[in-house]
Amino acid sequence: MLLFLINPQNIILKNNHLSGTYPIKIVLMGGILGFVIINIISKMIVNRISQKSMICEIEIFYKGNSKKIKTMIDTGNLLKEPITQKDVIIVEKGSLIGLVEDDLLNNIKNIVKGNFIDTACNNTDYYSYKFSIIPFSSLGNENGILVGVKPDYVKIYEEEEKAINNVLIGIYDGRLTKSNLYTSLIGLNILKEGYDEKKFVKTI
Repeated sequence: MLLFLINPQNIILKNNHLSGTYPIKIVLMGGILGFVIINIISKMIVNRISQKSMICEIEIFYKGNSKKIKTMIDTGNLLKEPITQKDVIIVEKGSLIGLVEDDLLNNIKNIVKGNFIDTACNNTDYYSYKFSIIPFSSLGNENGILVGVKPDYVKIYEEEEKAINNVLIGIYDGRLTKSNLYTSLIGLNILKEGYDEKKFVKTI
């Protein structure tokens, strides 16, 4: 390719085959260019494979309803509710619309601030939702608070279908990623605790 671009006059057709003289500079340039291209392509492939393997689907079952969402396996997510020590799956508030009560979702900021005013929630008692307050720390936010709800159980669709009920859903009032590739974060430790759906059904 380099020979054709740099010295096309050196290329000749002989016995129905293209041939030509290859100066040492073009050979070296071709080797370097080939190495760079292969390196870039291999990194792109590895990143795509790695990214794909880190994304899976979960289905949250809550008060008789369910919803599937995309989640990223976050090895750094070791968040637990401090009292019960239950693991927490972090989910964007927008992904829980239609699953978790609107009154609860629309008043996340009021709950975090401690404003438990019934009139702000259509005269509904906040405590009837049995939510949890989950403190967390992250880069740039050392004193964060999430509102957590207890799902009936959560199915995890990874290599094998698993289900787990000893977790909380931490409602994140924001966006986890601009690409919308996933809308929740699940810890690797939660995946290790999952178990087969058949076994789960038997223990209900």
